[in-house]
Amino acid sequence: MATEVIEQPTEERLTRQRATPEEFWSLPESVLSVEYINGEIIMSPSPTVAHQSASRNIFRALDKSLSAEAADRIFYAPLDVVLPSGDVVQPDILFLAEEDARRATRRDRVRCVPLFVVEILSPSSITLDAITKRELYEKNGVREYWIVNLEARSIAQFVLKKKHYALTELGESDLIKGAVLAGFEAGVGELLGA
Repeated sequence: MATEVIEQPTEERLTRQRATPEEFWSLPESVLSVEYINGEIIMSPSPTVAHQSASRNIFRALDKSLSAEAADRIFYAPLDVVLPSGDVVQPDILFLAEEDARRATRRDRVRCVPLFVVEILSPSSITLDAITKRELYEKNGVREYWIVNLEARSIAQFVLKKKHYALTELGESDLIKGAVLAGFEAGVGELLGA
């Protein structure tokens, strides 16, 4: 298998390698982000401190707002999610339907469509998260998808309406309200952190 490094305007780069599903599943277990999208293994550098801080803030806010039962259905990376399309992603944060969460605890991977997904942009992942994964999540039926942009201090909230996403763009002074997680609301600035 040949490895191709996608050129980025930053020091961080994604490594892409064409592979079969069998080759992907034969990789050793890793805490690094390794995804399988459109027939390519995509490896990303580890997240930055700001990325992890925002991930922690969002996870804590979501966890705090959910009932104890529902809180058991929220997960964070690294965790492989096998979509119906056969693609394997590792969202920063995901929330599963009750039955899907029950099945996931008995399996080695999550093998379903999450109801809700959060991706936090890194310099190397902008195109992957904002275009490729957005299209993938829309096609597979993820009902709500947030793209968190730390540099722009914003969250793009995509909510599935019929078969396509409706977008709401929120800045750090805005309040975000969950579509899938009814009753959840928080200040975007609080979620993004300092």
